Amino acid sequence: SLRTADALAWSDFRPRTLRPTTPSKYALATPTTNTQGYVVREKLFSISGEDFRIETEEGAPAFDVVGSNKIPFGIGGLVLDKLELRVAGGPLCGSIERRAVAMATAYDVYQDGECICKIERDVVSLTPSYKFFYEAENDGNPCYRATGSFSQRDYDIYARDGSEVATIGRQLFELLEDRADTYHVRCAKGVDPAAIIALALVIDEDHDEDARKAKEEEESKGGWPF
Repeated sequence: SLRTADALAWSDFRPRTLRPTTPSKYALATPTTNTQGYVVREKLFSISGEDFRIETEEGAPAFDVVGSNKIPFGIGGLVLDKLELRVAGGPLCGSIERRAVAMATAYDVYQDGECICKIERDVVSLTPSYKFFYEAENDGNPCYRATGSFSQRDYDIYARDGSEVATIGRQLFELLEDRADTYHVRCAKGVDPAAIIALALVIDEDHDEDARKAKEEEESKGGWPF
C-alpha cells in the first residue's frame, strides 16, 4: 500500500542526527518545535506544471505551493518563474519570484511587495551550493546553505554555524512509478520549514530546467542533418 511504501521510505531515508537551531525572528512560518519531516509531491497534471502539495510525514497538510507558470516581463517578452508558498489553508509565506537579471539562478521572496528573502545559486564555491538569506539579517553569510547531489534530490542544508539542520532525499519512492516526483524534507527543531521548503523548490525548479535543456539538446542532435 502507499502508506506502507511511505513508512519504508522514511525508515530508509538516510538516518541523521539533525542539530536543533535557534529560531529566526524573521521566519516565513512557525519554526519547528521538534524534528519534523515533510513529503513534497509535484502535481503532475496541474495547469502550470509547477504546483506542489506538501504534507507532514504523518500525512497532515502543511503547505501549498501554487505555480503561476511563466510571467511575461518587459518589452522583450522575458518570462520568469513564480511560485506562491502558503501554509495549508492559511496565510501566504511568500511569493517566490525568479530574478530578471542575475549571473546565476536567483529568486527573491516577497511579502506585500517587499523582498524579504533571497535564494541564490553559488557560482564561486568549489562545490555546487545554494544559499538562503533573510534580507533583514543579510550580512553576506547565508542563513542556510544547501550542498549535495541536487539532480538526485539528495542533499543537506546547513546553518551559519555549519551545523546540519535539514536534509532532503528521495530513495525508495523512486521504485514507485507514480512517485517519481516525490521527495522528503526533514527539519531539525527551531528551523523555519517554509524557508527550507522554498530553498528545496528553487533547487527542484533549477535542476528540472537543466534536465529539460539537456534533453532538448540531445533530441536535436538526433535529427536529420541539413
